[in-house]
Amino acid sequence: MEPGISLCMIVKDEEDGLRRCLESVRGIVDEIIIVDTGSADDTLRIAALYGAKIIRAEWNGDFAAARNQSLTAATQPWILVLDADEVWGQTQQMKTELTQLLSGSPDHVWGYWIKVTSLLGPSGEERVTDAVCRLFRNDRQITFKGRIHEEVASSILAFAPEGLVHSELEVLHYGYLEEVIVRKNKTERNMRLIRSALNEGADEQPELLYALAAEWFQQGVYDEALRLLEPLLARLGPSCGYHSDLVLKTAYALRESARPERALAVVQAWTTVYADFADVLELGAVLELDLGREEAALAWLKKARSAAKSTGQYTSVSGAGTYRSLTLEGIALERLGRWEEAEAAYIAALAAQSGNMAAWQRLLLLAAATGRPNAIADAASRVPLPPAAWQALVPAALDAHRPEWLLRHAGPLAAVLRQQPLAAGLALAQLGEDAAARASLQPWAAHAQLGPEASLALWALGCKRSAGRALARAGAHQPLQGRTAC
Repeated sequence: MEPGISLCMIVKDEEDGLRRCLESVRGIVDEIIIVDTGSADDTLRIAALYGAKIIRAEWNGDFAAARNQSLTAATQPWILVLDADEVWGQTQQMKTELTQLLSGSPDHVWGYWIKVTSLLGPSGEERVTDAVCRLFRNDRQITFKGRIHEEVASSILAFAPEGLVHSELEVLHYGYLEEVIVRKNKTERNMRLIRSALNEGADEQPELLYALAAEWFQQGVYDEALRLLEPLLARLGPSCGYHSDLVLKTAYALRESARPERALAVVQAWTTVYADFADVLELGAVLELDLGREEAALAWLKKARSAAKSTGQYTSVSGAGTYRSLTLEGIALERLGRWEEAEAAYIAALAAQSGNMAAWQRLLLLAAATGRPNAIADAASRVPLPPAAWQALVPAALDAHRPEWLLRHAGPLAAVLRQQPLAAGLALAQLGEDAAARASLQPWAAHAQLGPEASLALWALGCKRSAGRALARAGAHQPLQGRTAC
């Protein structure tokens, strides 16, 4: 018989996501324990609908304490920890693996690393994956640590150094979407909690200093982040659970602070330890490109692509070692004048991720520069071109002076051109169809947003027309005696 699972959660005002979360574990867990720290919305009613055991607790600013309160109420042999803005992977493969893991876990295994995939940006177009211990045995020795960014892995590793095993289980996290961060004001909350802990004399705890550095990093305040990151990197080693991320953040912040040589030195210093971490290796390539060393960048990218399969154990951004590395490879090859190889790299990047806008744009510009405008049409025939790609490629085509490409794809571009109404007129102007261009642009001259650009284009067409008339009057073999008003 398969061992039972207790789902343990802490919540406050989570009516927006709680139902989705609990629905995802229906038939997976045997009981639900929820510690509520003061919800004023519909959270408790939703929890009750799913038969949750609800524990009301006063919030004291300590996430670990609230987590541990939920653990003490669990009665099943295994514990699964989720947040309300997360969803358990609902695939048959996940169900099968979970059954196999729990029914056949050796005695020396106390918990499992689970891949937590966080959606980023306005709509989740980018993703970050982390390996986090979220499934573990129900045992008094296992507790959460950390007032903020709390974790349970260190308590397991303290008494069982080999007690955690990687799995293919996955949780989808919606809490880093821009709308959620703004609505919940997470940045201000986190900074307040960290500073409170530091003011209480906890400044010797490196995990709190790292948490503060991570908040500064997230806000793009890299000088403040480096003030903490560099001393931590000098002080800590790979045995600390967040060291790989510490290396990556330090190097990235140094690059953003215009110190590429120092950033590259950090990456090089830890290459041996993190030879399987695609994000760090890819950053090495970016830094080599910054320094104008394309061949060295290609060597880093080759390593990053080889490491992509094992990157799951690290905090990793989507595309590292795959489509993102291939796009960088194309850029390096372009700079070296190896056009056909660059084109192949971009097409390979698009095969891995058809919505990769950087690859589409570089491919179009490369095709224009090499006089091969059909290259992007060939790529589009192999890989479905998403609407967002068409949208971004219109200005790229105009910048590259490839109006014939726009006209060739008039059908798929119809909806896009309606959203960018000046594009058709500008393309006609580039083709020399001046009368048609004026007719297309004239209706937009008085538009509030598009008027200035339309008027500028019409003015240029007028100058061209005036110059043409002056040339005709002067005669084909006589120089102009003066300038036109334009």
